[in-house]
Amino acid sequence: MHVVSAVYMPPWASTDEYISHFDALQEFLNEPNVEGVFIVGDYNLPDIAWTAFQAAGGPPQATEMTCTSNSPIYPQLLQLMSSLNAYQFNNIPNGNGKILDLFISNIDSTIYSPLDTLLPVDPHHPPFVAVAPTSLSMEVLKRKTLIKYDFRKANYDIINEQIDEVEWSKLLSHLPSEKAVDMFYKKLDGIISSNVPRVKSRSLDFPVWFSAHLIKLFRKKQRLWIKWKKFQNIKDYNEFAEYRTTFKEACQSCYLAYIKSVEDNLTTNIKHFWKYIANRKNKSGIPSTMNYQNVKSSDPDVICNMFSDFFLSVFEPKSPSLSAWTPPTHCSPNACLIDNLHIDESKILKELKSLDPSKGAGPDGYPASFFKFTAVSICKPLYIIYNKCLSEGVFPAIWKQANITPVHKNGSKHDIEQYRPISILSALSKLFERLVHNEIYPILHSAILPEQHGFVQQRSTISNLLIFSDFLFKNIDKRMQVDAVYTDFKKAFDKVDHEILLKKIAFNGIRGNLLRWFSSYIENRMQRVVINGYQSGSVPITSGVPQGSILGPLLFIIYINDINKCFKNTQFLLYADDLKLYRTVQNVDDCLMFQEDLDRLADYCVDNKLQLSLPKCNVINFTKNQSVIHFNYRLHNTTLTKLTIVKDLGILFDNRLTLNQHVEKIVNNSFKMYGFVMRSSAEFKRVSTFLHLYKTLIRSQLEYAVPIWNPFYKKYVDEIEKVQRKFLRTMQYRCYRTRLPYSQLLSKYKLITLESRRKLLEASVLYGIVHGNFDSIDLTSGLCYAVPRTVNKRSVRAGTLFAVNSCRTNSGLRCPLRRMVDTYNKAFIDIDIFVCSKSKFKHNVNQILSDNCII
Repeated sequence: MHVVSAVYMPPWASTDEYISHFDALQEFLNEPNVEGVFIVGDYNLPDIAWTAFQAAGGPPQATEMTCTSNSPIYPQLLQLMSSLNAYQFNNIPNGNGKILDLFISNIDSTIYSPLDTLLPVDPHHPPFVAVAPTSLSMEVLKRKTLIKYDFRKANYDIINEQIDEVEWSKLLSHLPSEKAVDMFYKKLDGIISSNVPRVKSRSLDFPVWFSAHLIKLFRKKQRLWIKWKKFQNIKDYNEFAEYRTTFKEACQSCYLAYIKSVEDNLTTNIKHFWKYIANRKNKSGIPSTMNYQNVKSSDPDVICNMFSDFFLSVFEPKSPSLSAWTPPTHCSPNACLIDNLHIDESKILKELKSLDPSKGAGPDGYPASFFKFTAVSICKPLYIIYNKCLSEGVFPAIWKQANITPVHKNGSKHDIEQYRPISILSALSKLFERLVHNEIYPILHSAILPEQHGFVQQRSTISNLLIFSDFLFKNIDKRMQVDAVYTDFKKAFDKVDHEILLKKIAFNGIRGNLLRWFSSYIENRMQRVVINGYQSGSVPITSGVPQGSILGPLLFIIYINDINKCFKNTQFLLYADDLKLYRTVQNVDDCLMFQEDLDRLADYCVDNKLQLSLPKCNVINFTKNQSVIHFNYRLHNTTLTKLTIVKDLGILFDNRLTLNQHVEKIVNNSFKMYGFVMRSSAEFKRVSTFLHLYKTLIRSQLEYAVPIWNPFYKKYVDEIEKVQRKFLRTMQYRCYRTRLPYSQLLSKYKLITLESRRKLLEASVLYGIVHGNFDSIDLTSGLCYAVPRTVNKRSVRAGTLFAVNSCRTNSGLRCPLRRMVDTYNKAFIDIDIFVCSKSKFKHNVNQILSDNCII
């Protein structure tokens, strides 16, 4: 259903009238059957300015709102638009250069001026024509009918018995690894064919909640209807009417059972909610017609090959000398040499039992659930095969196959170039990788750069951001300028040169059979695109580390682990391939030293066959000084674009380090998710379901990396709190048709304010730093403990645990580490941070916050 709201608010309308209108509109438009929303008219809000919308992923024709007034009307309008995921599309200014008339919608719309008008044009309100699609549905690629094994109905007792009866040692020990794997699958195929039923892939013509019995009733009802229409026999009609009544009752029963099952499973796995949404909207899937390089096709096989060609285009040609390369004779001075691995049977069994049974089948056709339910039996042949592969230095070809599923990013769904590949590997392949990773990671961990925070245990985006923001706030407090350069590698994981990678693996201490195993693992990999049962031809992967794999991220980290040699004058931080360089600058000489490091980085990229996306490489000057040192930094002789705000691992840093834009962004995103949850969960009944969706999808957006951006001013504290207040009031009214004050809602649902939650999260991060849960010397050395005073030759305990540095400005007060220890000293000093377990510490902090919660 599409809803059009035509509204005119007179200039003398009060603030309460606006807010009442927005609340009523939102409550109505959050109904589940509302798809398209159009708000047209004039709100008479002269302080609003609508400008071209430039954000990535936004509608191409939309405008965004800025205003110069502190009236509460404007944030309320922005929250309404955010909750509806709607934009203002009117971009036609009037004679004064302003946009007054509204065309707010959640559907991408095109606005243009009419050529002719029946009446004279009002210079303050020029007419416009809006074009929007009337249907949001999309014809998707039909699923190919296949006959496949139904592993959910397999007789695993008999399967385990038959696997145990095979003399695996006698069968596999004398065979080379490739043939041993082939024999293993041959035996499994025989056992499965006799103990696992086959089933035809389910038709998508019926809703997902239709049971087999309901489908039979529907088809019987349809046949009786046709018979009645053909022969006009009253007996046939009566029989049809009886089946129709039975079908309606069964239909309602099946749907209610489906909704109940969704709610039952939602709190344990949020994937059930997203599956429910996809089935409800019926918009997921690949369109039946796709375009690529001026070629349009509706043939499923052609579409698969078009996707395959596009995904193949990102790879680099195979190194011509790869087959003849020799390992370097020298290695890193800190490297621990390792040339062989042997994996214990107990470790294989442990990993088999921990497999996720919800994962689908890979290229070999076996889902993870099969190996989980046969773990004890299948463990023995895998023990033989895995260790045989390691001793021979071979990674079997069948496990180097990957199925690629395209996933839409943004833009037109019919454009193949707007998709990214998701790689699906065989369960046994990923199991083998995990076992190898578990063995070699402890050896390689000490060699990984301390500045690398991606895919490294006890490091994360939070540790990366804490180090960087702590540096920024401290220097801003000292009235210093910090220049930072953000780089962007183009398809970094896909551009890795295999020969260079193998040399770096050897340099880090991996030799002998294990090095030959890694060489076999990287080389001659194949992939194919699979969509709804259709598939492309297999194509070779000539560069990059395997996507979707366990070892791929570790191999990439090793590949760029020597990038530190570029940076002699600057500090740097990495999160996988996200690199930022930064240093304080006091004069042009400091900038020139910074430029020297950038030149070395450019040379490093050439030597290692990495490509920088120069339009996405930017520089920002962090300072509150009136006099800013300007310098044109360059990469590959291209001057970098200067920004006043930059997105760093999900946080919006502005050049004055206020972080106000970040708070506004996450509040708007949270209201978007609030509107989505309210519309999508209209059929749910349980309070526990709503609370779980709130904590998982809405509150989580407001709590990511809290220590970095925790607002200092009450204005933004209140803006964030509005999200939780609005959700709880809406949930209370929807479930009980009553309204309660915010304080009572918090008590009823056992929640604390978001401000208190942020203190809890900061305290938890501090606990992790104190107990060494972050593998970062920069964080642990950033904490200073208060030294006891000496009075009359007796040691007197300090009044606080942590020493807090004095600071000159509010920027110093907002320094993350300082703020965390200051909060602990003032609010949680009675909790022993050294003795308490993590759960006990969080419980005690939460108890203090709950007792002192003030609304």
